[in-house]
Amino acid sequence: MASAISYEYLKSREGVADGLATLDSTGKVPVSQLPDAAIETYKGEFADEAALILAYPTAFLADYAYNTETSSYWYWNDALGTPAWVNQEITEDDYLDLTVAERAAVPYIIGV
Repeated sequence: MASAISYEYLKSREGVADGLATLDSTGKVPVSQLPDAAIETYKGEFADEAALILAYPTAFLADYAYNTETSSYWYWNDALGTPAWVNQEITEDDYLDLTVAERAAVPYIIGV
């Protein structure tokens, strides 16, 4: 009896908010069941770093935005000691100062 109740409960929680994600025919979680943060990584265009930080004081790995002041893309780097938005374009010296994990978290453009 307990198995039938547990099974029915689990079936009722499939594919609903705060429930259990299901898999599609390819073995992946359907996009409709993913949180917005997992899909919408581009955060928009901002006048400067302060405006970006004001709009998104925290973010998720792979989140990025365009900074018109620097004319470059900025990425959220949560591999830093203190997670922060970082300019994708950095000098070679600055790049060499990063740890391997910090380098891997952002697609840096070196030599600007």
